[in-house]
Amino acid sequence: MKKLLISVLLVLCAVIGLASPVAADQRVVASGLFLATVDFGSVAVHDAPGGNCLLTVDGVLDFTGALAGTASGTTTALVFGPCSEVAVSPPGTFADVFTFAGRYAGTAAGRPASGPLSYSGVTRVGGAISALITLQGPRSALLRANATVAVGGTYRGFVHA
Repeated sequence: MKKLLISVLLVLCAVIGLASPVAADQRVVASGLFLATVDFGSVAVHDAPGGNCLLTVDGVLDFTGALAGTASGTTTALVFGPCSEVAVSPPGTFADVFTFAGRYAGTAAGRPASGPLSYSGVTRVGGAISALITLQGPRSALLRANATVAVGGTYRGFVHA
């Protein structure tokens, strides 16, 4: 009886081990770099309330690390300065709040990934950025970014791969 019980337990352990592979949807710690390429020819500015400026510009984010791919899209920023000065000043001269809305194609944690990507945050005077990056789709991500306006930076967070 004891041998039968041990045999049954061994078979059950083997079956459970084979039937329970690592879940396909795992949360993976992610980090890496990204570069921002701005199409300055696409810049458009519009006066906003309070003497501020609404700026739009097209660009591309190139990712390496846990995300490896590109996202093309448009950034919309509420810049805290008059459009007459924003239009002729380098990025980072004025503080702003921004969001980039684009489409990502590449990999996430080594697996094919594509979907809407957003990059939203705050630019401080001088160009330092604190932001969040989110990727939606079967491979999603939530990442915290530290960057420099119109240059790029680093990201850390999680990818569901």
